[in-house]
Amino acid sequence: MPRIQFSDVTPPERRSIRNIPIPNGGKRKVSTIPITIKDSVQKTEPTPFVAPEEAPVSNLSSKISETRDIKNNDAYEYYYPKDKSESKQQDGLFRKSKRKTFVFGTIIVILIAVFVVSMMTVFASATISINPKTERVAVDTKIVGAKNEVMESDVRFEVIKLSELKTVSVEATGEEAVELKASGKIVIYNNFSSEPQRLIVRTRFENPEGLIYRIPESVIVPGKIVKGGVGTPGSVEVEIFADEAGEKYNIKKSDFTIPGFKNDAARFKNFYARSSTDITNGFIGKRKTVAPADKQTALQNIDTEAKINLKKSLETKIPDGLTLLSDSIIYKSRELSQKEETSSVLIGKEVTAYAIMLNKQDLSKKIINEYISNSTDWSNIKPIINDFSLLKIMNTPGDFETSDKINLQIGGQATIVADIDTNIISQRLLGAPKGDARKLMDEFAGILSITATVRPVWKQSFPKNPSKIYVQTTINN
Repeated sequence: MPRIQFSDVTPPERRSIRNIPIPNGGKRKVSTIPITIKDSVQKTEPTPFVAPEEAPVSNLSSKISETRDIKNNDAYEYYYPKDKSESKQQDGLFRKSKRKTFVFGTIIVILIAVFVVSMMTVFASATISINPKTERVAVDTKIVGAKNEVMESDVRFEVIKLSELKTVSVEATGEEAVELKASGKIVIYNNFSSEPQRLIVRTRFENPEGLIYRIPESVIVPGKIVKGGVGTPGSVEVEIFADEAGEKYNIKKSDFTIPGFKNDAARFKNFYARSSTDITNGFIGKRKTVAPADKQTALQNIDTEAKINLKKSLETKIPDGLTLLSDSIIYKSRELSQKEETSSVLIGKEVTAYAIMLNKQDLSKKIINEYISNSTDWSNIKPIINDFSLLKIMNTPGDFETSDKINLQIGGQATIVADIDTNIISQRLLGAPKGDARKLMDEFAGILSITATVRPVWKQSFPKNPSKIYVQTTINN
């Protein structure tokens, strides 16, 4: 079948570029051959023009946004490069902005660096660590403890007293008939003379109603102390018991006289007593009982717990300048009168702790004089003892509560240390070069080694403010 060739179909009354006449002045003439379209080819009617509907505003905005995105695309700029003058202007603005950012950042860094250096310079400090000469000695010596009049070789001491009451409920197992004497505590005063007064066992004390009470053991009442023309009575606290059993001896706090001094008017007037607690627990009748083993166990537990508590409390109450050696706490306890409950009995104890505390300076001087006073190793060095934790009292004096002087046996270990005045060290290094710290070893014979740390690290001299120099001693065990 012969191939049918098609040419452009031009609708009626429409112009086409093919039927535009060509001027005759051309070099080449082209003849136009009409083409006959067969009946099998239908004519295409022209499509009438329809005006597009107006796009919504929102669609228009989205189209504009898409166009902007396309224009900002790198491929778009490649095919449609911007105007050179506009590009140069934008490059200049970018370089100018970048330069401003760099300058601003540099200024901030410089300011921060200046601030840090200034602060480290203002807050400059130095730490001096000194290792002093030391010597450990084994101590076994006798000392005389004195309260008031202290001799050259004496060691001043004080007695601190604390008490604790503890009770526990124990199941009752039966009843028994009992006769109990009332008891309590009194303070005996000596305003008679500066000499101590001994009172024998079962010395009588009488209250204004004529009831008689006695002390269970001998006691020494200290003499009065006169200072500036004013006398202070010597005193001691003791426990007393009613002369007889029964509830009539249960009394509130009261004053007492000593009937044994009635034949000496001055002594009778100036020896007296006042109760420090109520006098209670006098009783005659039946009361509940507990198994002896249960009672003993309960009292032992109370005693142990009370001693632990008292020791902790005393260790927090040591006055400045005093030390509490090991085994220097003496405990005394008394059983409290039991109280009945519904099906049990309340039993308890009062435990009293007496702590003998020695003056640090006196004790240090006593040990040093005895052990290293003649040692050539310590010539031109001032020794001192600061740590007494390895020393203890070997004996328990019986009259430590009332006597002004006691004899003690001290044993254990003590570390003698060169006493370095840290204030002199800090004054010596004020504003001095950093290397001057090592020169102190030649000036102070008691210094074995010295280490200096100055902050900030670039400073080569010590601060000029003494409060910025910290001196510490480190003892090598």
